[in-house]
Amino acid sequence: MKRTLRPILWCLAIALLFAPALAPRPEAAPRAPSFALRLLGPIASLAASVQWVRVDSAIRSGRTDIALARAGTALEIDPGSTAGWNFLANYMALDLASRAREPDAQRRVAWIKAALAVAERGEQSARAPSELALWRGLILSTVVALDDELPWPGGAAGKWNDAALSLDRAAALGDPVAAEMAAIVRKRAAGVR
Repeated sequence: MKRTLRPILWCLAIALLFAPALAPRPEAAPRAPSFALRLLGPIASLAASVQWVRVDSAIRSGRTDIALARAGTALEIDPGSTAGWNFLANYMALDLASRAREPDAQRRVAWIKAALAVAERGEQSARAPSELALWRGLILSTVVALDDELPWPGGAAGKWNDAALSLDRAAALGDPVAAEMAAIVRKRAAGVR
């Protein structure tokens, strides 16, 4: 039994380690490019792509701790990569927070909230922030539909309302279909109460 708990404890420790760094920050002036980005210059995107291959390798090997660390490095190298932020958030919300991988509903919520924080943090530096805001709304809608056990603040209606708020943000950032999707989600939230 101790061997089965060890990977879970490592994952939780890593999630707690990354939580302050992944937490949303108040709106501020654009950040200066990272040291890695300044150092690598025009090949930063290529170097980040190599790191994403290494992330995938760690995932396939079952090394979540290494995958998360390498993903952090890839995002330091190329913080403007919308696809990178999206990949990491998807991995956390759809793989690490899946029922098959994580039977405990509280831990699934923690992974989903961490994934949403990653996407929100990515909005600050990604080249297409509206895609990440849209993703947050879509992932919340998906999670609500697929996992009704999740103890979310406000219950199912709270999840639908949070999804609508993320879709509103995507619309404000210029996504052409997000406002229409937010209206659909709000109707669903009203029917859940």
